[in-house]
Amino acid sequence: MDTSPLTLDEYLDEWFALQRTRVEPSTWDSYVTSFRAYVRPYLGQVPLASLTVRMLDLHYVRLLESGGRRGQRLARRTVGYAHSILRKALNDVVLAGLLDENVALRATVPRLDPAADLLPAQVVVWSEEQARRFLELSVDHDLADLWRVALSTGMRRGELLGLRWQDVDLAAPQVRISVALAHTSAGPRLKAPKSGRGRTIHLDEHTADVLDRQPRREGSWPLVFADADGAPLVPSRVSDRWRFQWPGLQLPKIRLHGLRHTHATLLLAKGVPIKVVSERLGHSTIAMTMDTYAHVLPAQDRDAATAIASALGCQRAGPRASPPG
Repeated sequence: MDTSPLTLDEYLDEWFALQRTRVEPSTWDSYVTSFRAYVRPYLGQVPLASLTVRMLDLHYVRLLESGGRRGQRLARRTVGYAHSILRKALNDVVLAGLLDENVALRATVPRLDPAADLLPAQVVVWSEEQARRFLELSVDHDLADLWRVALSTGMRRGELLGLRWQDVDLAAPQVRISVALAHTSAGPRLKAPKSGRGRTIHLDEHTADVLDRQPRREGSWPLVFADADGAPLVPSRVSDRWRFQWPGLQLPKIRLHGLRHTHATLLLAKGVPIKVVSERLGHSTIAMTMDTYAHVLPAQDRDAATAIASALGCQRAGPRASPPG
């Protein structure tokens, strides 16, 4: 009989088997990927009972400084995700009676990255003119219609690729976001949207025409955007196709997700209420929208100052005089 202490690796094998029945396939895949890269190579052979707060704290610092490919730095968010999964796994250890304490509850991910910029990176988006230019330059791309719908609706990649004809109402015109496509180790799956709830997005007439010209393919996947045989598009390959087109574009480089950010920024710049923008994006709260697009709001506040002056009859005859000196 083997009486050697249970290691973290051995426990995780059992834990992952249980999680297959408790979380969505895409979530399970993300758990496995994170643990395989950032936990098991470093802590896998440590006995569960030997894990300490100090051990985890030092491990998170090591990940932050050199845990990426070829020893590159990792984003704090990536380290935080690995920590959150480990905390969940060790909490189940305690519930199973294998340990008295979850040491991950007292461990902390470094709050500051000494090598990172002190100011947060601003979301890179296109201006109105750049967005129009992109639509002109990409018109012959075989995924041009997908790019157009992404830009005009702000839908996430998985929502675009999971859009079904049953959720499209061209008479309204509008689309219902009720599922998203996820590509897992077991193949493509439809799941609930990221926010966990559906939403309706109204369309402009041109975007409705773009959807209307998509072929209605036969098959078990009634998807608007699909392969020639009707099979779901692979999300990672769609992102690859997005990146491959850059050598021919004279535009600031943005990610595919940047079309969603551009959509929101253009709407806010046009004075669309932030609540409406938040609902189109499917954010769980307006606060999330405000945090993401705070750089657009000062311009709206200037418009508000002008509007209240007009409402109160405070019209300046000419420009403000320069101060003396």
